Order: sequence, then C-alpha cells, then structure tokens
Amino acid sequence: MSRIVILAIIWGTAAFGEISILQKRLAEARTGDYLVIESPKTTTLIAIRSNEADAFVIEEISAPSSQLTPYPTSWPDWVKHRAPGHSSWSMIELNIRSGEIIESYSFSKNGWIVLSQEESLFATLLQLPMQLAPTEARKKIGPPPMGGEADTRQIWQPSLVISGKRIGQPRFDVFTATWPQDGTELSGHTVWLYFDQEERCPFPIWVQFDTTHATITLRGIDSGRGLVSPYRFIPKRIPEFIGTAERVDAGVRLRLKTPPYFTSFHLYAIDITAKDRKLIAVAHQQKKIDKDLIALEIDDNELKLSLQPKHRYHWLVVPEGHSEAYSESSRPFLF
Repeated sequence: MSRIVILAIIWGTAAFGEISILQKRLAEARTGDYLVIESPKTTTLIAIRSNEADAFVIEEISAPSSQLTPYPTSWPDWVKHRAPGHSSWSMIELNIRSGEIIESYSFSKNGWIVLSQEESLFATLLQLPMQLAPTEARKKIGPPPMGGEADTRQIWQPSLVISGKRIGQPRFDVFTATWPQDGTELSGHTVWLYFDQEERCPFPIWVQFDTTHATITLRGIDSGRGLVSPYRFIPKRIPEFIGTAERVDAGVRLRLKTPPYFTSFHLYAIDITAKDRKLIAVAHQQKKIDKDLIALEIDDNELKLSLQPKHRYHWLVVPEGHSEAYSESSRPFLF
C-alpha cells in the first residue's frame, strides 16, 4: 500500500483525536528506516520492518554497550552478520493509531513473548498527546544568566548522524509530553522528543525524560535507510482447537483459541475413515467468546448435508488470507 494511502487513513482518524508527530512520521516511514539508540549501558537498533495502513512492525536489536566497543563502522553490516554481541532480538507489531501491541516475537528466545503496553516505549509514545515546545522553553547552551540579564544563550541541538556521517547544523522540531501514571519512575514526568525537521529519520533522534531524581536520555548515535534484516517478517501464531467438538441443541460447537489478528475462518472436515482423506468445506457460524477465544457453530442440517454417518473426521481451520496458519484438530469426531 502506498504511503499516500496510509497517510490518508491516518489523517482520517483526526476527527476522533489529533494524531501525534510520531504517528505521522511512522506513517511516512519506509521499510528499512533505522535508528541506533544509546542509553545507559545498552545500545539498541530499531528499524521499520513493515508499514501497513493500520499497523507497523518494529525490529529491535539490543546489546550491552560493553560488547560493542568500539561501535561497528556500519550498522547494516552488523545486522547482516547477525549482530555479534547482541543480547536480544525481537519484532513488535503495533497499531499505529492506538499504540496497541498486536504481536511480539523474540528471535533470541525462538518464541512469542507477552509484552505489556508499559513495557514498550513506542506503545506508550504513540498514545501520548504531544505539544510543540516553545523556543524559550528549550534547552540552551551554558549557565543561565544572572537575575535581570537578558538570556542570549544559543538553543542546544543534539547531533544527527546518518549512515555514519555527522550532519552539519541540523534543525529539530521539539515536542513535549507528559508520561502517563503507569506506576513507573516516569509517571507524570515530562518527556522531550527531538525530530529532524528534514524528516530524514522517522524516529525521534533524542528522547529525554526529566524525572524527580535524574534525567534519563535516549541518544540517537546513527540512523539511515534501507537496512536489510535476516528476519523478513514477524512470525504469526496459529489458531488452536480447544477440547473436542461439543454437541449443542442445534448442532456442533468447536472452540478455537486464536490471536486477535485472525478474524475470519474457513472450516473443513477431513474424512479420516475414507482412504483418500477427503477434504470437505463446512458452512458455519462464528461467535466471539473472549478476547482470544471464538466458537465455530455448525447446525445439524449442514452436518447431514456434508458428512457421512459412522465416519470419523478431523477438523481443519484456515484463517482467511493466511493459508500458512492452518490448524488441524487432533481428536476424531464421529458423526
């Protein structure tokens, strides 16, 4: 989908609440755009892995800074060689409008991980109302003037590095926001975000949190475009049948545990009594039971029309548009 269409969809949500500068920048981002962030003791590379109309996937690779001394001369080469010294490598899929985490997968742990909204910086930042900081409120160079003296100090600017080259005299748009009351040390405190005015990087180059006891800084040390990863996409979980088919008044009910990004399913019966394991499409009704639990209900007339008496069947479910994520029941159903 083109970035123009993505922007139109994102801007179309403005009637329900203003979009943030971060939402706008991410909507315009390209696959492979990346930023390397240095925080206390840890260095993290974040990259756009995919960007669709309502969701995007962020790739995150972190390493103890002590394992990257000196820093790689080329971050794309570092990733190409599977990020020597890294401690974690994951992908997170987020709803670009709400910040909701759709899926998270750890390549380091070879499995899906449960990541709360509070544990993802981007999930929180996407939901924060941001205001453009007035010039007089921005950080300046040098000590403040004595009482009564005019403040002639220059505005402080972070450095901007693109593909290993430091950019001379970059300009930034600076936004502020208040961190939500989430029970962390950041609760209720101000966050400052510096975005490159020329939009050469979709991420904030500098993020600063002013807390009661200290200032916490996430400093961009390099950025660029076209970063290629050995992992092309975020793996999707597959639906799972829960228990056995249940007899109900008007037919049969199957319960299915499924990730929320699968919303519609095709259902088939596999005749395991027949030698050719015949595959039969079965019409059904779908009902949501819980966040990740749905029921597929088949009425008696459909069963009689599709299945043969005294034959055993396995059920096969295929999410619409995702034939690779099919799931087959393990227990036979006797009709």
